[in-house]
Amino acid sequence: MKEKIARKDFKAIIDHPGSGSILGIKDDKVLLVSIQREAIPFETFEIPGGVCEPHETHEQAARREFLEETGHELGYTFHLRTIRPSVGYSNEMISVFYAKVSEKVSDGELPAEWFTKDEVSALIEGGKVLDSQSLAALGFWLTTELSFELPSVMFICTGNYYRSRYCEIYFNHLTKGKAASADSKGLLAFRKINEGMISPHTLKYLNEIDLTTGKLKFPEQMEAGHFQSGVRIIAMDEVEHRPMIQRDFPEFEDKIEYWKVHDIDFTDASEAMPALKMKVEELVRELGLTEPE
Repeated sequence: MKEKIARKDFKAIIDHPGSGSILGIKDDKVLLVSIQREAIPFETFEIPGGVCEPHETHEQAARREFLEETGHELGYTFHLRTIRPSVGYSNEMISVFYAKVSEKVSDGELPAEWFTKDEVSALIEGGKVLDSQSLAALGFWLTTELSFELPSVMFICTGNYYRSRYCEIYFNHLTKGKAASADSKGLLAFRKINEGMISPHTLKYLNEIDLTTGKLKFPEQMEAGHFQSGVRIIAMDEVEHRPMIQRDFPEFEDKIEYWKVHDIDFTDASEAMPALKMKVEELVRELGLTEPE
């Protein structure tokens, strides 16, 4: 028997591990799964996604869930938005991504169908899409031209929390409106040992130089597919990161670039952040994209 609790008597906050979802696109159609949720008396359509496992980033969870639910592999994953669907009683954060759908490699766990934009609009109008992450992702798809251009450069560090995140944000600030962009990943981001989405040191320095973070995201894990994408990859500290790449991605050890900006336990942020700012500005000039402000 289910017991109903008055809102005034409900004081708990659900501590949630976080989730990831992916808008899978191919030939201007999206792949949605149909599912009968216990709390809804009819079948609805959703973008694939689910809860993060203990040692899994939001992006990894989203890609795993997409494969499990649809049986399809995906191309490069682009972060769309991170949303908080239930601010009143849960700290759950859902990272929503989009990607091109590639080949089907297995039978999916859920029925999956392809829909055009007109068909998706009809589903939404008919009350067949109800969950927040699907409505958010599909709304972007229906009203925005999503770019599938690979980033020009990918910055990597250990946790994708501090140095690489600053470089990504600052590079994208300097090249805004240009045919270039940056992404960032972490070699050990899956450990999820840091609190929150981005380092307080990064936030502090961005504030000092009058920059906003833009759309925030959780740390993302570096994987073999990122090395294979052909994107220019720059590791923040050769002493720290070359051994990690030797261990986990030995075939790519000499195919990326290494800077020499140490982590917070060796170099104070007051020194490291200006050094990274200068390195990013040098990179932008090298690429001939724009002059720093």
